[in-house]
Formats: sequence, structure tokens, C-alpha cells
Amino acid sequence: MQVDLVKRHCFPVYWNGENRRVLRGHWFARKGGLDWLPLREDVAEQLEIAYHSQVWHRRMFQPSGLFAARVDLQGSTLGLHALFTGEDDTWEAWLNIDASGFSNIVSMSGNGIKLRRGYSASHSAKPTQDELRQWKEEEMDDYCSQVPVQHLVFMVHGIGQRLEKSNLVDDVGNFRHITMSLAEQHLTSHQRGTQRVLFIPCQWRKGLKLSGETAVEKITVDGVRGLRVMLSATAHDVLYYMSPIYCQDIINSVSNQLNRLYLKFLKRNPGYDGKVSIYGHSLGSVLSYDILCHQENLSSPFPMDWMYKEHPKSEESSRDMKHVLSNNLEGNNSNIVSEAKDIVDPVDEEMITERSTLLQEDGAC
Repeated sequence: MQVDLVKRHCFPVYWNGENRRVLRGHWFARKGGLDWLPLREDVAEQLEIAYHSQVWHRRMFQPSGLFAARVDLQGSTLGLHALFTGEDDTWEAWLNIDASGFSNIVSMSGNGIKLRRGYSASHSAKPTQDELRQWKEEEMDDYCSQVPVQHLVFMVHGIGQRLEKSNLVDDVGNFRHITMSLAEQHLTSHQRGTQRVLFIPCQWRKGLKLSGETAVEKITVDGVRGLRVMLSATAHDVLYYMSPIYCQDIINSVSNQLNRLYLKFLKRNPGYDGKVSIYGHSLGSVLSYDILCHQENLSSPFPMDWMYKEHPKSEESSRDMKHVLSNNLEGNNSNIVSEAKDIVDPVDEEMITERSTLLQEDGAC
């Protein structure tokens, strides 16, 4: 995920997805006695000013009988205010409103809702499932931000990705969690702390339009539409790939997606010198195998064989050992490189030109 702090949203980098809001959790309101929800930033900023001025030292009796300091909060909700009570450095605050209409910030119940400054993790003896999930996600985020990537794995899917409930991104996410659990069981803390594996989904079928699909749609009988839709989303991909008409289109789609994802990764990791692997499932394994078999410069297809041979310890041979696929660019095999030159820094242009082509497309069919 990439975060835009100016626009306050985040979005996925390696696949298409919806933007998500980014909230600055500074002041929180308790909802239903269970969760602490962040307040809007405009409200939180006004509360922060009141806190730094220690407004609770200017308490007075309120119409409700409470001895507190009132802070009127400017915004879209009329009558919104906070009540501060306490002495010296001990204080409490509640959010309240003079009239109805508070649903756009947080649900109101009773005479007000409790406020808290700053985030505090729950220390309950029996944490809820949501709390456990949140802890796991935070641990994963901390781990990914501290440990460098030394192995890049592209996940190439097979048939069925056109089905309504199929989601390669979720499947790769589940696969990532499984591998993390296995790593915790079988790897030492030193091994986990020095390198990690990054799994990136390759959605080659998404966005690929074949002319045969339109013909199949036109001749589909309404009485068997459900069955035909299921077959079109699954078994037809195998038939399309076996056809000399559409075989190269599918190969091009897989190769272009892999090269595009590889270029994006290099832009964010310009000094990367680790391994690159392809993990294929079902039809994806056949596509990956055929593409690799037709590479003109395939470096070290069997790394173990390379290790038992004597090679000069030059910089070039060391680089060839680490990369599974050839990174040399010849002619105009990829349009991605020419497009990348317009968006990268001049100092990185030479590096990307040499390494951005992961696969060649020609000759697979």
C-alpha cells in the first residue's frame, strides 16, 4: 500500500483497488463502551488547542449541573461541544451536543461520549477476534518496514479468475499469512530478521479481452447461460491457450503483467539484488513454463548446478547467479522501458534500462 498524507488516502501499488481513507488518530471517542474511534481532524485540532491551554482550569457550572469547562467546536454540526473536568494534570473530557444530528461523527448515547487523547492498546485478558487481527496486522506492518526484501515471487493464477467470487489478491494474502506462520515455526529469529519474501499477484486474465468471448456470448442460449458462464470463466481459458489464434495474446498478457510489476518493484527498490521467482498454479504453471522455455538468455535455471561448478567471482557472474531470469534488453522487446524513461530520474534510467525487462514474449506459441 502507498499512502498519500496530503490527500489522506492510501491505495495498492501492485494491483488495482479502491482508495482507503487515512485518519490521523489523535483524539478518540468511545463508542458503545467497546471501541475507540478517531474523531475528524478538524474536531481533533480544536480539542488539542483546548488541551494545551488547560481549559479545565476555567470550569464553571453548566446548565446540566456539571462543573466543567465548555469548548464549542466549530464545524458542520451545530451545538457540538466538549466538556472538560479535572484539576491540575488530571482531567476528563466528554463530547456532547445541544441538539440532534451528531450521526456524522460518532453515535451519541446518554449525556455524551468519553474522549481520550492518544491511542492506547487494549490490555484485556481475553482480547476479541478484532483485537487479535489488528495485532497481527500491526506486527506484519512493523516486520515489513524493518526487514528488506531478498526474494521476489510473482504469483501467476490459473483458470477461474473470471468467476464472481474469485480474488487473486485475497488468495495471495492468505498464502502470505501461511508462509509467515511456517517461517515462525521453522526459521530462526536471525533468518527472519535479515530477509523476507515478497509475494506479488500477477492478474494476467483481468483486462484481457479475446474476440472469441464475444462470439460465445452471442450464441449462448438463455436456458444454459449459467453453465456457459461458468465454462467460459474456467475451462475456456485452456481451450483459448491451445488455440493458435489466441495463444500469443495470452502469452503477451502474462509477460506484460510480469514486466510491469517488475518495473514497479525496481522503481521502489532501486538497489535490489535478490532472487526473482515465478509461482504458477494450474494453467498459470503451464504459461510460466512455456514462457521460461522460450527465453533466449535464461540465467541459471538450476541454481544448485551452478553452485557445484567453478566460475570466476566477477561482478557479472555474481549477478547472474542471483537472478533466475535474464535482465538484458535487446532491441524493442518491451514498450515498458521507453515509457518508464519519462517518469524516472535520469540517474535511474540506465539501471532500469538494463533490468526492467524480466521476460521476452516472442516464440512461446
